[in-house]
Amino acid sequence: MLPASLVPPGALLIHGFTATPECMESLAKPLKTAGFNVRAPLLPGHGTKPEDLLKTTWQDWYGAVLDEFDLLKKKSARVCVAGLSLGGLLGLHLASERPVDHLALLATPVFFKGWMARLVLPVLAKTPLHDLYRYQKKWMGAAISDPWGKRYFRSYDEMPIRSIWEIVKLQEIVRSELASLRPPTLIIHSPHDITAPYENMEFLKKHLGSPVVKTVTLQKSNHVLTMDYERDLIAQEVVRFFGGLV
Repeated sequence: MLPASLVPPGALLIHGFTATPECMESLAKPLKTAGFNVRAPLLPGHGTKPEDLLKTTWQDWYGAVLDEFDLLKKKSARVCVAGLSLGGLLGLHLASERPVDHLALLATPVFFKGWMARLVLPVLAKTPLHDLYRYQKKWMGAAISDPWGKRYFRSYDEMPIRSIWEIVKLQEIVRSELASLRPPTLIIHSPHDITAPYENMEFLKKHLGSPVVKTVTLQKSNHVLTMDYERDLIAQEVVRFFGGLV
């Protein structure tokens, strides 16, 4: 058996809501080059059709993440986690139950803003109205500024209302856990994010219990950071932040 110092560290990459692991490729390749053993699972209900996503809960998504972390942990003494959007929420919850070494949160929404999230969504998700209005169309397409990213990003064109409600339930749990989390954390966000309010970054910085929290503000990107203009910069920041483990 190799000594711990020679065992490659692990990196678990978690994609966002309605997306697939393909959107994490801009991180996966540099991390592999840097010597990490990388895993990027497909979350249940994703990568097929929205009807499949409607049948899942946040516990299903988290169960897949937990399984992948445990597999990595068997091969690597230390495991880092990077999550995009919903993936960041799942990574935060994971850090409350598993020994995550370093954590990177990319456009992670621990809360949503506006009357839609606070008032309308609960009614649609928890009443018979759901039978009339099950899906929310993405009228503006992918939240990506780069035309290349918009072209190659693979995601559902509509979102199940009840699945969005599952995210809201997970957000509430994660907010209650933030103060107890200790992994060194990198937070990357853009003020141009139309999905996850930029205020999330300051909220996380203020409430995380970690003694090491680094923030990076982007200037050109929207929400799907790993497919947008500054994807290479994000990869550099994440590899550098995780790089102390190599």
